[in-house]
Amino acid sequence: MQDDLVHEFIVLRRGEGLHRSYVDKLVGRGVARWADIPPGCGSAEVQRLITAAVGQIPDADLPAADRRIVLAALGLEPNLGAVTLLGRTALIAADQKLGERTARRRVDAAFVTLARAVAKNTGWHDPERGWAVRELRALVRLDRPTPEVVEQYTIVASRDGLAHLAVSFDVPPRHDNADRLVDADIDYGARIVASKRLGTAAFWHLLALPKPLTRNETHTFTIVHQALDGHPIAEDYQVTPAASLALVETRVRFDPGRRPAAVWRMDPTTPAGSMLALDGANEVRARFDDPEQGFRCGVCWCHEPAHT
Repeated sequence: MQDDLVHEFIVLRRGEGLHRSYVDKLVGRGVARWADIPPGCGSAEVQRLITAAVGQIPDADLPAADRRIVLAALGLEPNLGAVTLLGRTALIAADQKLGERTARRRVDAAFVTLARAVAKNTGWHDPERGWAVRELRALVRLDRPTPEVVEQYTIVASRDGLAHLAVSFDVPPRHDNADRLVDADIDYGARIVASKRLGTAAFWHLLALPKPLTRNETHTFTIVHQALDGHPIAEDYQVTPAASLALVETRVRFDPGRRPAAVWRMDPTTPAGSMLALDGANEVRARFDDPEQGFRCGVCWCHEPAHT
C-alpha cells in the first residue's frame, strides 16, 4: 500500500503538479480514497481536497518541513510556486538552504513520509468517506397525517469495495428542547443496519449496500424520514452542494386544507422574493442543475394559520 501511494504521488507532482486541467484523471485509487476525491473533480477541487487531507495529518507523522515540501512539490505552496517540478524543486532548495541534489532527495523522502502517514491514519472503511452524491431528488409530503421526506440519492464510489455509507437528517428542534421522534426506512437500494441520535433533532443512519461498489460505480437508493411526534418536519428543504453534486430536485406536496402563505426558491442565482406557485396537485417543484458549491439551494415556505 505504501509503495503504491508513493508512486501515485510521484505522478501527481510531475510537470504543473495539481494545476493540470485533467488532474482528476491522474488521481490514483489510494490517493482518491485518502483525500475522498470523487470522480470528475476539476483541478481546483482536487487541490482543495488534497490540501485539506495533508493538513489533517498530525505533525508527529508529517513534520512541518516535510509538509511544506509536499505542498510545494504538488504546486500547492503559494510562496514556492513554479510551472515545472524542476522549478519548484529549485525553490525548495533555496527555501531550505539545500543543494539541488539534496533538495530532490528531500522531496522523495518527504513523499515516503507522507505515504507512511496516509497508510497509518486513513480509515479505509469509514462510511462517511469513499463516496459522493451525484444526484439528490427529494419529495416533501405535507399532505399526510405523518409528514415525511423521501430522499432519492444517486451516489458514486470513490474507492473500491464500498459496502457501507452513512447519511444524516435533521428537523427543527422542539421549543422545550425535548427529543424529536423521527423514523427512517429504506424504500429500495440499501438496508439500515445502525442508527443513532446526533442531538435532540438530528439523526445518523448507517446503510449497507446490496453489494460492494467499485470506484466510479454509481448506485441509487431511497430513504424515507417520518416525523412521528406531531411536530413539523421542516419549513424548508435545502442542501449545501459539494463539487460532485450535479443535480438537486425538490418537490413539496402541501395539504390542500393548509395551503402555504408563500413558497419560494432559494439559491445564489435566484433573485430574492422569487415565489413559486402551487400547481393543480398542490405541489411545487424546483430543479437545480450543477448547483454552486458551498451555497445552499432548495425550497422554503411559510404557512397560513391552520383552519379551525
